[in-house]
Amino acid sequence: MALVGFFDILGTKDAVINDQFGDLVALDFVGHVGLAAKHFPSLRFAVFSDSVIVSANEEEDLLFLQAVQYMYGQWYADFIFVRGGIADGEIRWVDYKPADELFNACSNLMYARIYGKGLVIANEIEQRSGSGAISFLTESAANRLSAINPISVLPGTTPMLCWASEREASMLVGYLKIHLEHMPNNGPGRRHALATLYYWEQVLSQKKFLPDFNQLQSG
Repeated sequence: MALVGFFDILGTKDAVINDQFGDLVALDFVGHVGLAAKHFPSLRFAVFSDSVIVSANEEEDLLFLQAVQYMYGQWYADFIFVRGGIADGEIRWVDYKPADELFNACSNLMYARIYGKGLVIANEIEQRSGSGAISFLTESAANRLSAINPISVLPGTTPMLCWASEREASMLVGYLKIHLEHMPNNGPGRRHALATLYYWEQVLSQKKFLPDFNQLQSG
């Protein structure tokens, strides 16, 4: 069974409608996925609009965790708040060499042919697990990631991925508290911010810190 992650930018629709979404956000969002794909060539990545799909084979759980940790760290550093769902299950990347060779020459066509129950479940848990820029896990995905590193999972009604170092978690709690002081007292933005702050406070209180992946890379 593969590990499958579905991730998208929180609040894109409202940001586009209010002229608060632009090319730089799209480029930064996708650029970090591209760097992850370059660094983890055995994983599979696809991007459409403000959504990303990532999958890893069963023996690559650690690489999956590291790739997601890297992307989330870079997205948050650019103030791009991403929500995710991670499941384990079937995913099919339909590679068909004759069509690929024929259509790769078409500069007006980009595509990825992907389907599978694992992808459906990852998308559903991302959509239905409540508020916040958080990556939610199925129980089976949480068990797999806990086997790799118990610190990587925050327990709850729906388990959540922990990906940050202590430095990153502390910084994000401070940022969100300041951010909330300048937000309206109602609306989906505040609801998501409050849920995200509560998540980070739980990460801090339960000391769910991973090693700083960027420092590991530079070392």
